[in-house]
Amino acid sequence: MRIKEHDGEIVDIYAIYFINGEVNFLGMPKNYGGLSAYSAREVTVVEPEIEGDSVYFRNNGHGIYHWALIKENLLDDLLELDETAYNRFLDILKAEGRIDPDFC
Repeated sequence: MRIKEHDGEIVDIYAIYFINGEVNFLGMPKNYGGLSAYSAREVTVVEPEIEGDSVYFRNNGHGIYHWALIKENLLDDLLELDETAYNRFLDILKAEGRIDPDFC
């Protein structure tokens, strides 16, 4: 799945979650170092297909997440821009062929 921000940047999405009836996304913009949250009201979905293995997860909201965010406990660390978690997630995405080999 991909979204487009108001500035035209295209971002790959790795989670869709719902809090208080609002739809939100977690994506990884280039050169950011982790996951960034997006409101569905503020972006445009340009590729609606969700690829790869996903899992349902519930915390203060509920949603569908890329498997590694939950099963490898990377979610919180990626939201906090942890470099080790970021590199691990990049390795997983590259191995799955879901991200360009030169993405950073």
